[in-house]
Amino acid sequence: MDIAALSAKHIQEAINYETVLFGSRKSESHMEPIFERIGEIIPLTDPLTLHPNTYAEYVGIPAQELLETHSHVKARFLRLDDSDIVLKRGDGLYPQPVARISGSPRFLYLRGDYGLLDTKCVCVIGTRNPSSEGKAYAKETVQELAEHAVTVVSGLALGIDGIAHITSLATGTSTIAVLGTALTEVYPSEHRKLQKMIGERGLLITRFSPATQTQKWHFLLRNQLMSSLSIGSIVVEDRDGGGAVKQAQYALDQQRKVVVFQHVLDNRSLLWPRRLSLKPGVLVVKHPGTIHARLFTPASQAQPQDIGEARPAQLSLFDLS
Repeated sequence: MDIAALSAKHIQEAINYETVLFGSRKSESHMEPIFERIGEIIPLTDPLTLHPNTYAEYVGIPAQELLETHSHVKARFLRLDDSDIVLKRGDGLYPQPVARISGSPRFLYLRGDYGLLDTKCVCVIGTRNPSSEGKAYAKETVQELAEHAVTVVSGLALGIDGIAHITSLATGTSTIAVLGTALTEVYPSEHRKLQKMIGERGLLITRFSPATQTQKWHFLLRNQLMSSLSIGSIVVEDRDGGGAVKQAQYALDQQRKVVVFQHVLDNRSLLWPRRLSLKPGVLVVKHPGTIHARLFTPASQAQPQDIGEARPAQLSLFDLS
């Protein structure tokens, strides 16, 4: 089955699934087993409108209310582009590292080059308010990864994330933006054009359906998905308790590597770099020029110290100051 046919097969099931979630007002962890039980009786790919009473019995709400919810959810799904892709956990194309995380989403929604999921991916993340040094390190980090044909993953946020994506596009490097919203939404609004460009030249991916009402905590789930897609996460800069720091912990929990820069570790006003640097799987590097070697060198061959000359950024296509 080709990707378009596979996606079309899943859209109706995804609409039914989201209807159950919204109608019940309960969590995915609670409702997915119930949804599976419904699937033992009727095909989950049938429109819910063919079996409203069966769904109502299992979900525990009136059939008419469920039908009204279904109509609302379906209308939101119609906002997807015709070329958008829906993957279901268990598909051959569904990323296996994502399937292995706790609470992995039943569906993923993609726009763009889904083949990038099969490439070497590394996250470049950090604060929304980077220093001048942080901006320079973010650019140089992407340039280093670009030299080794590594796909750059980030979260489309302002600051370091945006620099990572823009530098990737400017250097012809593949990039994946993991969203904390549906494909049909734009956040932050300042990155409307950037999100469109990545959808055309890279890949947008999210766990959130078009029916989802965005919540602040969704961005933590975004970070969990981001780290699972990547070999490692490079935290360029962040504040204590920031989202990138939380993603670093997700990455370590998922047996991924985390990279921290020496100048961040030396910043005595921050607690997180020192705490993080003591954990297995965390690499401290002096500059971006050694990141690829450190990330992709087996532990048995790793050197005790990071050495080499820092290289100046060479990007002028975009003004990121």
